[in-house]
Amino acid sequence: MNIQDLRYFHALVNLKSYTKTAEKFDVSQPTISAAVKRLEKKFGGQFIIRDQSHKSIIITGLGQQFDEHAQTILNEVSVAEAEVKAHPSADILFGLPPIIGRNYLPKIAPTLFSKGILPRLNVVERGSHDLRKMLVEGEINLTLLGLASLDIEPIIKLHIIDRYPMEVIVSKDHTFAKKDGIYFKDLAKENFIGMTQDYIHTQSLEKMAHKNHITLNTIYRSPDVAVIKSLVGQNLGVSFVTTLSLNEKDNVVSIPLLDKDQPEFIFAAATRKNYILTEKEELLWNILTQKK
Repeated sequence: MNIQDLRYFHALVNLKSYTKTAEKFDVSQPTISAAVKRLEKKFGGQFIIRDQSHKSIIITGLGQQFDEHAQTILNEVSVAEAEVKAHPSADILFGLPPIIGRNYLPKIAPTLFSKGILPRLNVVERGSHDLRKMLVEGEINLTLLGLASLDIEPIIKLHIIDRYPMEVIVSKDHTFAKKDGIYFKDLAKENFIGMTQDYIHTQSLEKMAHKNHITLNTIYRSPDVAVIKSLVGQNLGVSFVTTLSLNEKDNVVSIPLLDKDQPEFIFAAATRKNYILTEKEELLWNILTQKK
């Protein structure tokens, strides 16, 4: 079976036009037609019906089902190509979300250095959402992630390192500062300072807001938790962050939520289930996943 035939077929299903598909690949229409016929002959079914009177095509149910498999195969080929291209590199492409990078990496840096790993790290610093996508597509092979739940892509192999609660942070001068706990609905009348949309903090926040039927008065968003803590410390608003991002030097007070079924920040190491780690990557994985 020719992989290029699958590429032609998948594009044809999406574009629903032999002309546009041929133009996309800079080939003739008969080339596309021949690819479809080869696939139909190979698998013994009709995938495409050409409606000559309306100059259109119909994707049969069998064709749609076959396209689902074609997409999986093409994605695996794309990942394999990315892995082969990256393999000669001496560096370890390592995904690292900013909050985890600032608050966790320094703790294991001495071990990484002693094992000769630290100088080999080629760190890709992105939000967890982007790093998950890069991992699935083979752009990186190993990453740390912050997750709101364990409902993730089946191709990803996870090892949970720790779990951290999400808490409200306020200025030391805020009326909430002396409370032992508050309910999420108590934030309804507060000015809110949040993370940008691609952070799991925002996803957890939106779920809590929806659950409590409230709309937060968000006055500012930032991708940098240090900026958020600074603004909160000046009593410009309140925020909602993982306790992983907090330390004794922060000029804020963290307050736990009293609600049931609270969100949490799941901290995990991740790779692809079908990826074979190099010797150095295996050593890094063992350091990340070792028991405390």
